Parts: sequence; C-alpha cells; structure tokens
Amino acid sequence: ILQDELVPGGERMTRSFFKRLSVRAAICVVLSITFLLSCLWYHRRVSRSREQDEYRAEYGSLLMASQYRSLKTDVLKNHQDVKTVYSAYDDSGRLLGYIVDVEMETDAGYIHTQMSISESGENLLNIRVVEEDNEGPHFSDEEMEILREQLKDARIPVAVRQDVKIDTPYKVDYDPLLGLHDGVYYARNEEASKDGYTDYCEIEVSGGRIIRVTWDAENEQSHTTRSKDSISGEYKISGNIWADQAYRLENHLVLVQDPAKLAMKSDGKTEIIDGVTIDITTFVKLVNACIGYSRTSYTKDMFISDHASKEDKENTEDTTPTPTPEAQLSPDPQVPTPASVSATPAPTKAPSQIEVIGGEDGVVSGDGANVLSDSVDGIPMSEIRAYIDGLPEDKSRTAALLSTVNQAYKFIREYLNWVG
Repeated sequence: ILQDELVPGGERMTRSFFKRLSVRAAICVVLSITFLLSCLWYHRRVSRSREQDEYRAEYGSLLMASQYRSLKTDVLKNHQDVKTVYSAYDDSGRLLGYIVDVEMETDAGYIHTQMSISESGENLLNIRVVEEDNEGPHFSDEEMEILREQLKDARIPVAVRQDVKIDTPYKVDYDPLLGLHDGVYYARNEEASKDGYTDYCEIEVSGGRIIRVTWDAENEQSHTTRSKDSISGEYKISGNIWADQAYRLENHLVLVQDPAKLAMKSDGKTEIIDGVTIDITTFVKLVNACIGYSRTSYTKDMFISDHASKEDKENTEDTTPTPTPEAQLSPDPQVPTPASVSATPAPTKAPSQIEVIGGEDGVVSGDGANVLSDSVDGIPMSEIRAYIDGLPEDKSRTAALLSTVNQAYKFIREYLNWVG
C-alpha cells in the first residue's frame, strides 16, 4: 500500500493539507493587498492634506477655507487673462467662494492680481497684487489697504468714479430720437418663430427719451416666457443664456437710444455689445415698431385693445382688417392703428432711423463711433455695479487693478451663466 509522503514537521501531504495551504496563501495575498492599499490611501491623504495646507498658506489671506479645488472648465479657454481658478469649501462642503488669478496687460502696464469672489459671483471679497519684477504698476502696502477698504464686499463689475459723468439712470451723451411722445409702447409678432415663441417688445419714453426696454417671447404651448425658460434650462443657446443677452441688449439700447446704433450686421448679429451673440433682427424690428407707435402716440393700451378687438372680430367674421400706414412701420408686428390716432407724426430725423436697422457688417455711421467708448473694460456702463474713488494721486493704477477684477467678473459671469 502506497503511503502518503510526510512534509517537514510530520504532516502528511493530503488534499486537506493543500487546501489549508491555499487558504493561508490567499489570506496572505489579501492582507498584503490591504496593507498596500492602506499605505497608498494614507500617502494620498497625507499628500492631499499637505496640498491643502499649501493652498491655505497661499490663499488663506484672501479666503480661508477647509478645502480648495482647482476649477477645470472649458470656460477658461474664453478668458486668456484668467490663469487659474479655485473653488473654496468649508468643513461641511459648502461653497464659500472662488479664488481667481489674473495676469493681463493694461494701459498702465502688466499687472498680476489674485482675488476672492463670493459664491454668488456678485461681490469682491479681497484682492492683492502679486508684485513682480516688471515695469507695470506697483502698489505700496498703504495703497493696497486704501483700495481694499474701498473694494471690500463691493459688487462687481466696478469702475473708477471719474468714469461716471452724470448720475442718471441713463447717459445723455446720445441724442434721443426726435418726435417721441412720453408713454409705454408695445409691439408683438403675429406668429410664433421657429422655436415656438412669439416675440414682443415694450419701450417706455419719458422726457422724449427711451428709459426702459423689455424684450421677451411667449411659448404658445406652455405659455411660459423665453427668458424664464432660459433661466430654468428649458431653452438653451450657445454663449450666455438668452435672458442675460436680452438684458444686455435692452440696456444698450437705453444707452444709445437709436436701434441703428446697435450696429446690426447683415447676418443679424452685433459685435459691439459684450456677451451678446444672438440674432437681434426681431428685436430691432419690434423696437422700430414701438418707436413708430410712440411718434403717433399709439400706446400699449391701445395696441392691446385693438389686438383683442381684432381677435374677437376674426372669430365672428371672415374678414381681415386693412392695416393703416402706422402699422406698416414693421413687417412683423402688423396691428391696425385706430382712426382716432393722428396720422401726422412730429418732426423726425431722417427716415433711415426707422428703415435702416444697422450699418452693413456692423459699421455705424455718424456719431455711432461713440458706441464702443461708453464701456469699461468692454463692459457697458449700464452693467457697472460699483464705483470707487481709488488712489487720489493716480487713477491709472486704480483702473489697472480694477481691469483685473472686471476680467475675473467676465469669467465668473459666463461660468455661472448669470442673468444680468
């Protein structure tokens, strides 16, 4: 009879022996892997902790946080002056704000700043200049304290106070269109556009100037507005959300007064309003219609009343009213003007103010060259949220510092998809 071989120690090499040996080997492998993973986890934890300690040492004076995370976003590609951005969080993971590093060339020279911005993106929390060996603007500690005091929790974007020539809701550098009567005027397209929304526009005239403009559209199915749908994400376009772009367009028209100065190109776009990439053809046509109604005192109430009467009549009679000349100012929002309204408008400028909606490919004639000058760092004056006095002896260095803040604002605005 063949006997089982003995292994050192006297244990026989049976099947159960090999089974126990395999189990022990597997346990050793598992323990080894667990040990290695624990070492790797500990190493990474120590490394992350060391990294966060370095971040706190670097950025804690701007915004103290428990954790800093480098922001990886394609939006940075659109803002070459913004070098790095970090989001800052507390112990519970709540977002505290952003650290933004900006390097740029200004009229005063090269400047490098680091700043903290609130989680909402609306306020500047702190800022410092990274001094480098160059010919750019330099700031003493005393000067930076003066600027920090003025900029603490300031809403952005921001400008030097000298940039404001007059404290009114609008700048009066641009002449108003002649013949406008005070009141609220309204125009609306008869049919929905391809996106399913029916556009409408409203302007308010006071003292012969356009002081308010509203452009929106109603969805014929959901009865929601395009602006609200863009905010909620239901309506999406490239670039800034539609509500934000419409807001900028409205404000710019209040500034320049004349739709021709929006410099609409042949493709329906404009290049002179920062952040506006949408087709503005419909907006310009509706605004021109409102301007025509203002010149004949055809108010919003009249428009709504006539429009309602027209719908009632169409429901009972198979006839279509013939629009009067005033309603033909724009081919889209055709609504008959009541006979009681005078058809003789007040003296106006050249007819091109209504018929011409912008220079070909954005060329603005006459005094339209001023359109590009009424801005700070490419941001319309109507969008500036705060003004500071800056350094009394040198406004140019203050302006250079604020340019970096405004560059950070442009990034944050696009990153957060702000509404105005």
